Amino acid sequence: MSMDPQGVADAVDEVGRVLRADGADLLLVEADPKTLRIPLRLRLDRVECADCVLPPGQLAETVTQAIRRRVPGEFELLLEDPRNG
Repeated sequence: MSMDPQGVADAVDEVGRVLRADGADLLLVEADPKTLRIPLRLRLDRVECADCVLPPGQLAETVTQAIRRRVPGEFELLLEDPRNG
């Protein structure tokens, strides 16, 4: 079973819409069907309170669930979050 890049993009956009309401954004770097890796980047440059955005672990779980609703099978989520150091 291969990864559907459009399904991944739709899921990331779904979560991103919620984050954009707080001034954050979630960017899909790539959805690679060969490696099954999904690198994402959280943007916080327009956020006044970075701690008010979903915590990193909860954000990763929310994105994972959104992707799983659209894309069956295994994948590796790589979330670049500036709050992690």
